[in-house]
Amino acid sequence: MATRPISLRVPASCRPGDEHKTQRAFSESVEEYVEGIFRLQKEVDRVSTGEIATYMCVSAGSATTMVKKLAELGLVLHEPYQGIRLTEFGEKVAKQLTRAHRILERFLVDHLELPWDDVHELACKLEHYISEDIIDRIDQKLGHPSTCPHGNPVNPDEPDPSTRLQDAKAGRLRVYRISDERIEFLQHLESLGLKPGVEFEAVGSTSIDSLIHLTIEGKPYTVGQEVARHLWVVPA
Repeated sequence: MATRPISLRVPASCRPGDEHKTQRAFSESVEEYVEGIFRLQKEVDRVSTGEIATYMCVSAGSATTMVKKLAELGLVLHEPYQGIRLTEFGEKVAKQLTRAHRILERFLVDHLELPWDDVHELACKLEHYISEDIIDRIDQKLGHPSTCPHGNPVNPDEPDPSTRLQDAKAGRLRVYRISDERIEFLQHLESLGLKPGVEFEAVGSTSIDSLIHLTIEGKPYTVGQEVARHLWVVPA
């Protein structure tokens, strides 16, 4: 059969194995680790390899190999017995990813009407393939939202007035943000009626098992350490 002339061509960025100027500086895996370390630093300051492995759900060996690669790329500092910390450059990359992630979550919930408890994973995937200028356009289209659907600030440098529920004083409180975005955790909070902006009463706690007793819309509930640690509140 004779070859027919065609004018169609696959875009440069879609050509198998072709380098293109829109290619990101780091792989998706590297970016996920950087963003993960950034989140962990909010929890423990100096992060250990074991904590990274637990967070990323990988073996300690895999985490160690990646940390060495991150150090070679200038993204982290790894001092023996001193833990792991992002460099200034690493923090810049992490903050860009975090901002993109939270803007995408807002778009998925507010414009595509996806459930607030099931957008984290999709945003995790999209954030690695959408350029910063497109994120800026989405942000502008959304009216520059201040938080993601889980209450976390779009600008990671925004001052945070909230306190973990486990450290808050008893009394009238308001849910400010949620730091654990796993679907099963968010579904549990929704079943309790605890979403950003909701007010409730912290009645008291038990010192032995660290349970906290709440009153939400007039109904009594008891929550454990997971909720107490990842639910951040402010006085109502």
